Amino acid sequence: MLVAATVAASPPAPDLLHERLENGLTVSILADTNMPVVATQVWYHVGSANEAEDSRGFAHLFEHLMFGGSANFAKDELMRHHTRGGGSWNGYTSLDETVYVSALAPAGLGQVLAMEADRMAHLNLTEENLANEKRIVTEELRLRIENNPLTRVGTSVQGAVLAGHPYAISPVGTQEDIERATLAGARRFYQTLYGPGNAHLVIVGPVDAAATMAEVRQTLGAVPARGAPPPDIPDVYGWELRRAVSFTEDLPPVKVAAMAFPLPTDPANREAVRVLHQMLARSAVDPFEEELVRRRRMAVFAMTEGLFFRRGNVLAFGAAYLPYRRETTAFRLIEETLADMSRLEWLTDETVAAAKRALLVNDLERRYYAEDMARAIGTAHWRYGDVHYALEQSEHIRRVTRADVEALWQRHIGSAEGVRVFLKPEHVPWYIAAFGWLYPLFAP
Repeated sequence: MLVAATVAASPPAPDLLHERLENGLTVSILADTNMPVVATQVWYHVGSANEAEDSRGFAHLFEHLMFGGSANFAKDELMRHHTRGGGSWNGYTSLDETVYVSALAPAGLGQVLAMEADRMAHLNLTEENLANEKRIVTEELRLRIENNPLTRVGTSVQGAVLAGHPYAISPVGTQEDIERATLAGARRFYQTLYGPGNAHLVIVGPVDAAATMAEVRQTLGAVPARGAPPPDIPDVYGWELRRAVSFTEDLPPVKVAAMAFPLPTDPANREAVRVLHQMLARSAVDPFEEELVRRRRMAVFAMTEGLFFRRGNVLAFGAAYLPYRRETTAFRLIEETLADMSRLEWLTDETVAAAKRALLVNDLERRYYAEDMARAIGTAHWRYGDVHYALEQSEHIRRVTRADVEALWQRHIGSAEGVRVFLKPEHVPWYIAAFGWLYPLFAP
């Protein structure tokens, strides 16, 4: 006999210490003895969206430069320390932040804190290090962007639709940006944005919270005060977006049409957006694909995708067509499908409950992984301004109702004008162009 799965109430949350030190560093420590490793993350609140005209590409470049050694630690000491302890280390750059991550047995935490403090205060910024990392970043740009048609077109779409907005700038930068980087510019960027006043240290794992906070005060708290968060950026919701963009790219022989809808980022809609995204983009059955591909058989492929940033949420509905399809027809089919979806037959108490259960399970699973919990704490502090939100998400999810999701859809998608993106292939085989219209007659 099958038993319906239920999600129990969240376990009691471990104590979370949250403090701002005298030098401006924000520190969050979550002690949980059930975790086997300690996750240490340093969030610098600067991403590509915060770069100035004279520092384009620096956020990603610094992700690499920060592993170049410091006054008291050699270039490869961080790697050796984690390798000896069986741990892991890395860094990543996004539109909104640059984060340095570590996962290691508790005995190695003190050394990690010492190395983070030293590179925050005394990073080795030399012509040799800069030239080496510029070469690495340039090759990464060629591999990830220039040599990948899908990523390349995605970067182009981002820049075109968000023209003038800070999110139009790709975190990877351009070759021109990287070539222009100078040592003097790198040092200005470091002094301005890589100080404790623009950083958040997150520690999660089997530690004594009070003793660890005392150790942090002695190490990172001794870094001289400098740095402050960059000026805030405007929300995508309400920004004057380009309503239609079109590209020709070296893609497979299909045409792709997409309609994107900005969604609000305010706390009142935050969890309803998550539930809606779960129902459409992450469920076993996407109502958009079900209608356009399976029932109407008017597209080869269709999907719903969500993008979530600190100052912008976007829900996009895309479809791939054989290349005989006209642009006007491609968008008409998407509009008709969204109009059918606006009858909300797919939105029931049962489907909302299923989406909420999936989100609650994800929230519970995160409690068992130090790295995931540290990321949630860093996200809650930087994006939502409330570090405790990382421990309270489940309660917010439980309060979302079908009416909340319905109101979100009707206002921001059902009655809104989406941004149109159309992609055409450079080359189309003659037989597809000539006989592609027969596909719906023989498709399974």
